[in-house]
Amino acid sequence: MPATHLDKIFRARSVALVGVSANAGKLNGAPLRILRMTGFPGPIYPVNPKYAEIEGIRCYARIADLPEAPDVAVVMVPARAVPDAIEACGRRGTHAAVVISSGFEEVSGSTCLVERLKAACRTHQIALVGPNCEGVWSVRNRVLLTFGSAARREQLSHRPVAILSQSGSLAGSIARHLQDSGFGCAYVVSVGNETVLGILDYLEYMIAQDDVRVVLMFLEGLKDGDRLLVLAERARSRGIVLVALKGGNSRIGAAAVASHTGKIATPYAIYRDVFEQAGIVSVNGLVELIEAAEVFSTLPLPRHSPGRNGGIAVYSIPGGTRALTADLCEQHGVPLAAFEPETVAALKRNLPEFGYAQNPTDITGQLLSQPELFHETLGIVARDPNSEGLMIQLANRGPQDAHHYRETMRQVAATTGVPVVISFLGDALPGNERRAFAEDNLICARDPADAVRYFSWLYQARRILRRPTRSEPAQTVAAPAKATADWAGCMALLAAAGIATPRWSLLDAGQFAASACSTLRFPVALKAMPQDAEHKTERGLLRLKLANARDVDAAAQQLRAILGDADATLLVQEMVSGGVETVISVIRNEDFGAVLAIGSGGVMIELAGDLGYLALPADASEIDALVGRLKLERLLEGFRGAPAADRAALIEAALGLSRIFSAAPLQELEINPLIVLPRGRGVMAVDVLVKPLSPR
Repeated sequence: MPATHLDKIFRARSVALVGVSANAGKLNGAPLRILRMTGFPGPIYPVNPKYAEIEGIRCYARIADLPEAPDVAVVMVPARAVPDAIEACGRRGTHAAVVISSGFEEVSGSTCLVERLKAACRTHQIALVGPNCEGVWSVRNRVLLTFGSAARREQLSHRPVAILSQSGSLAGSIARHLQDSGFGCAYVVSVGNETVLGILDYLEYMIAQDDVRVVLMFLEGLKDGDRLLVLAERARSRGIVLVALKGGNSRIGAAAVASHTGKIATPYAIYRDVFEQAGIVSVNGLVELIEAAEVFSTLPLPRHSPGRNGGIAVYSIPGGTRALTADLCEQHGVPLAAFEPETVAALKRNLPEFGYAQNPTDITGQLLSQPELFHETLGIVARDPNSEGLMIQLANRGPQDAHHYRETMRQVAATTGVPVVISFLGDALPGNERRAFAEDNLICARDPADAVRYFSWLYQARRILRRPTRSEPAQTVAAPAKATADWAGCMALLAAAGIATPRWSLLDAGQFAASACSTLRFPVALKAMPQDAEHKTERGLLRLKLANARDVDAAAQQLRAILGDADATLLVQEMVSGGVETVISVIRNEDFGAVLAIGSGGVMIELAGDLGYLALPADASEIDALVGRLKLERLLEGFRGAPAADRAALIEAALGLSRIFSAAPLQELEINPLIVLPRGRGVMAVDVLVKPLSPR
C-alpha cells in the first residue's frame, strides 16, 4: 500500500463519517464529537440517510452525494453493509478508511464477508484500518478517528511516541495515561483484525515520520513476521527505539488470543529471541510499556566512558539501599561505575567521615543538617568520566526533597548530558508532577528496582543503536531438487549443507550384520530409521556401543520387536566419541517464516529447555550471540575439565543448515544430536529428521 494512502489517514484534510449517529453517547456518535472537541481543522461529512444535519453540520444520504472525495472515511455501519460502503468510497475517489464495525474474522461464518471487503480494497487501492478496531490518532494533525473515551479531551500533548496495538482497549489505555500525565504521544493505531493492513505496515510508516522517536507495540501475533528484522534495522538506522509487549504466551493466554483475533499464537520463546535479534526492547506489562514511553522520550542514552570502568553512578542518601541497588544492577545487567581516585578524594573532603565515597555512595542523613552537601557533591559524582548515568536515591522525604533540589538536579542533567533518574522509597508522584520533572530531563522512579530497570532499558537501547549495520546473509546454495525423508535423502541434504556424518550402513530385513557392517569400524550404534520413530531413546529404539556383528544382530531383533515390524530397515552408524551434544533445527513458522533453533542436544533439550531461536536469514554474529546466551555456552567452553569444543564449526553448521533449508522445499530439518567435537575437529551429525513441505 503506498505511503501516500496512509498519509490520507494520519494527515487527513477531510473526513467522512459513514453511519454516524446524532447521539454522541453512542459508539457511532462519538467520532463526530471527538473530532470537533479535539479541533480537527478540515471539513467533516456525516453520512446517514436518517438525518438532514447533525450538530449543525449537513448530513448526506449517500457517499456518492459528498461534495468531494474525502481523504478518509470512518465506517460504522453493520458488518454486512461494510463491503458496499467501502466500494462506494472507492468509487467516490477515497483511498483510505477506518472500519470500526465488528463481525468479521473474529466471528465464525464470516469468510465470504471478509473476502468481499478485501476485494473492494484491492479494486480501489484503499488503505484500510481494521475492521473491529478502536481507530487511530494523529495528534499533531488533530486527526482522531476513534470512538474511544481516551480521546475525549480538548487538550492534547504531542510527544514523539507512536502506539501500535492489536488490542483497542490497550491502545486507548496507553494513550490515556500518557495524555493524562502530560507526557503525550504522536500516533495511536488500534489495528483490529488487520484484514488489509497489518501492524508491521503501520510500523513501517511510523519509523519514517519526523515526530517519532519511540514506537510502543502490543502484539498477540504476527502474520508477516519475516519483515520484522528489516523494519527494526531501518528503525535503528534512524535512532528510533522499538518497545514490545507480547501477549498470549501461556497455554491459556494463547487460547484467549485465538478467540480474540482468530490467530494461532507462536510460543513466546521465539518472540523473545527474535525481539533480541531484531533489537527490540521487551517489557513485561502494560505499566512498563507506559514507563518505557516516558523514559525513552525524555532521557538521553548513557554516555560512553573511555575505559572499562563505566556504568551508572548511584548517589544515595539512605545507606540502606546501597547493597539493594548493587544487587539489582547485577540482576539486570546494569554496570556500576568505578570512580576515579580524584572523584573519591573530592567526595571524602566534602562528606562526613561516616559517609561512603565509593559507588554506590552514602551521603548520609547529615544532609538534613547540611543541605549544602547535595549541591557540593552531586556534581562531583556526575562529572566523573566513568559516570555514564546518574541514579539519585532519595530518602523518606523523597518527594519533598525532589522539589527542593530540583534546580540542582536540572543543572547537573543539562551540563553533563547523562540520563538522570530520581528514585524514591515507594513514593509515586502524580503524573503531572512527573511530567514537570521530565521537562528538566529528569525521570522519577517509585523505588530502586524501577530505577535500575529504567537504566537496563537505556543500556539495552544503547547497545542496539550502536550495532553495526545488519546485512542479510547470502542464501545461495545448491540443494537437491527434491527433499525426501528417507536416510539417503537426509544425507544428501547434510552433504549439501557441508555437515559431516559418521559412516553408516542400512541393515535390511533378512540381512546379517556381518554383511551390513563390513565397511564400518566397531563399536557401532543401531537405531530405528528417522521416519519410523522421532523419539528413539524414549521408545528404546537405540542401542549404543555394539562391539561386534553378533551384538548388532541381537539388538536388531529387539528393535524390530519394539517396532512391531519384523522387516523394518535399521540404521547402523559408527560411534562418535567425545564432544558436546547439541541440537540445531530449522522450522517453518506461521508468524516468522523460517526460524533457526539451537540448543543443548539429546535428552537435555527437553530436560533443561536450553533452546534459543533466530529468524532467518541470520548471520554468524547473530548465531554466535544466541549461543552465548544459552547454558550450552558453558559446555562448549569446556565444562569440568573437558576440552573446549569447536564453536566456530557449530556456527558454520547452523549457517549451512539455514541455507539448505531456504533452498529446499522443507517444513522442518532437525539434527539431534549434532556432536561438536574438540576445537579444530569440526562437528558430526548423528541423527537427522526431515519433514518435506506438504503440497497445498
